[in-house]
Amino acid sequence: MIILMFACIVIVHEWGHYITAKKCGVLVHEFAVGMGPILWSTKKGETVYSIRLLPIGGFCSMEEEVGESVNPRAMAAKKPWQKLLIVSAGAIMNFVLACVLLSIVVGYQGYGSNEIASLEADMPAVQAGLKVGDQIIAIDGHKVERLSDLSKVLEKEEKAYTLTVKRGSETFTTPITSKWMPKEERSRLGFSPTFIHFNIWENIKSGVIWACLIIAQVWKAFVDLFTGAVGMNQLSGIVGVVNQSAEIWDTSMQSGGLSIAILNMMTIAAALSANLAVVNLFPLPALDGGRIVFVLVEMLRGKPVPPEKEGAVHFIGFVLLMILTVVLIYNDFMRISL
Repeated sequence: MIILMFACIVIVHEWGHYITAKKCGVLVHEFAVGMGPILWSTKKGETVYSIRLLPIGGFCSMEEEVGESVNPRAMAAKKPWQKLLIVSAGAIMNFVLACVLLSIVVGYQGYGSNEIASLEADMPAVQAGLKVGDQIIAIDGHKVERLSDLSKVLEKEEKAYTLTVKRGSETFTTPITSKWMPKEERSRLGFSPTFIHFNIWENIKSGVIWACLIIAQVWKAFVDLFTGAVGMNQLSGIVGVVNQSAEIWDTSMQSGGLSIAILNMMTIAAALSANLAVVNLFPLPALDGGRIVFVLVEMLRGKPVPPEKEGAVHFIGFVLLMILTVVLIYNDFMRISL
């Protein structure tokens, strides 16, 4: 399951490069999943499709990717905007994958609506006269369409609020004061919402928002890394991710069964896919973001950077990337052995 998860993320990323290159008229020599020696391959049309030994990434080999060319099928002969599309398509598809996976998870789990499904005895909601079926449409003037809208306004401590409630055709306001719950260390109103499942547009909206929140967290993590708030020893590599994923799978199977385990793997896959989208767009050599920088330089200069210079920069970046990978794997093994 874990290998399949990583394979799907890689395939979607490389497919983004592949299909965009094809649409732009670029000759794609090979579409590979994995690195190293070829385990299996087949040729369809002008492209070789292969699976390689090491399940750590993949690549999409295109005709003359850098420099200048008179070959109309070469990527180097394409216009800068086409190159930008081809290079950035992998990260875009990773973001789309994250949104799709999270939309499915939200659809299965459901989301809390603004309708009251049940009330707790001796709690503020009952004392305020609320009834099952009531819809909370606003709190202190803030519009409420779902439970998360309400949660954004509610504070941790006890506080008085004004609710706007819809009951049938009637709309009214009622004061309510949240109640402090010592065991939960927060205040609550004392009701449970109706959960909505498989509302496709709401699921897509929630999936996109969730994916954006993950991307924001990834950016924050890298900012913390560069500012020193987070140390290198706190980062995880492929070994750490696999180990954590395996633990989550085992725990989910024991506590919730196969369906919960699959949902948790989908959530992890979405997080990894969104993470890959962000990291790949960093303006660093050997990454898609680094290649985007060279395309932007080409647009400013009116001609591409000499291929030997661009190749040298990417080679140095690749070496540094491999060193970082080794450091992360070392951190993973040290963490696992503790």
